[in-house]
Amino acid sequence: MNSEQKMRERKDLDMKALIHGCGAWGTTIAQLLADKVKEVFIVCHDTKICDEINAKHTNTLYLPAIPLLKSNIQALLSSEAEEVSPKYHIVVTASQYYRNTLEKINNKLVPEQIILSATKGMETGSNKSVLEIAYEVLPPAFMATNFALLSGPNLANEIFAGKPAATVIAANDPATANKFQALISSPQFRAYTSDDVIGVEYGGILKNIIAIAAGMLDSMDLGANAKSALLVRGIAEIKRFAVAQGAREATVYGLSGFGDLITTCMGPKSRNYSLGFRIGKGEKVQDVIASMTGVAEGVNACLAVKSLADSKNIAMPITQNLYQVLFENASLEKSITRLMNRDLKRED
Repeated sequence: MNSEQKMRERKDLDMKALIHGCGAWGTTIAQLLADKVKEVFIVCHDTKICDEINAKHTNTLYLPAIPLLKSNIQALLSSEAEEVSPKYHIVVTASQYYRNTLEKINNKLVPEQIILSATKGMETGSNKSVLEIAYEVLPPAFMATNFALLSGPNLANEIFAGKPAATVIAANDPATANKFQALISSPQFRAYTSDDVIGVEYGGILKNIIAIAAGMLDSMDLGANAKSALLVRGIAEIKRFAVAQGAREATVYGLSGFGDLITTCMGPKSRNYSLGFRIGKGEKVQDVIASMTGVAEGVNACLAVKSLADSKNIAMPITQNLYQVLFENASLEKSITRLMNRDLKRED
C-alpha cells in the first residue's frame, strides 16, 4: 500500500463514528456528533429499532419523533457493525454488556482509534467499574492515550430536544479529552475537560444510588427539608467512596458529581428516580425493573458499592439502608427511622 492509499484510508477512518448502544443517550450522542463526523453509525440490538432509524430517522422507543435524526446517522445490527472501522468508538451500553462490547472493539483495535465511554454503572458479580473493566480489556498503552470518559447532568431527552446542558470529558491524555470536547460540543451542549478519570467516573455511578432513594422519599411526600438533607448527605457518601477509590474531592463537587446528582434526583425523567418512586408506592423491585424500557443502573451499583464499602470500612448509611430495601425486603419506613436515629456526630 502506497502512502497516498494510507492517507486516504486514514481520512476515511476519521470520518466515521460508531455508537455502541441505541438507547436514548446513545441516540442523542449520535445526534450531537453528526454535525462534526461524516458518517455516524448506531449499533442496535433490535431489528425494529434499526429499521425505524434507517427508514424514518426516529427512535420512538427511547426518544420523541421530533426533531428527526440527522440524515448522516445510520443504524446497524451488531453483525453489520463488525465491518465498520471507525475513528471514534462511543460506548453507551448498559453496564452488563460493557465488557463484551469492549472485547469486540479490542479484537479489531487499531492505534488511530479513540474510545469515549458514556456508561455509568458497575459490573454485576465482579463489582468492577467500567473504568476497571476497560483497564482489564484494553491495552495499557491505549488506555494511557486513547480512552476518555463522559459524565455529567445529562438527561438525554432534554439534550436531544436542544435544551442547554453541560458535561465533563475526562482522559489521561489531555489531547484525547480535547478531541472529544470539540466533537461533542455545540451551542446548546457545553463540554468541559478533566484529568480526574476516577472522579468523573464515580460521580456518574454513585449518584444513581442516591437518585433511587430520592424517588422513594418523594413518593412518600416527606417534603423539601428531607430532600435537601438526602442530597447533601448523599454527596458526602459519594465523596467518601470516590476519594477512597483515588478521586479528587473537588471533582465530586463538579458537574459529574454534585451536578449529576441534582439532575438525577429532580424527577421522573431519571430512570433511577422513577424506579425509586414506584418502589416507594409499593411496587416490587423486580416488577418495576422488568417493566422499564431502559436500565436503572443504580440497582446493580447499590449492590456493588455496598459490598466494596463494607470491605473497605467506608461509612455509607444511605447506600446501606437502600440495599436493605432493594435486596432484603426491608421496610422503607424503618430504613428512614434507622437513618434519623443514627448516633449524633459532626457534619463531615
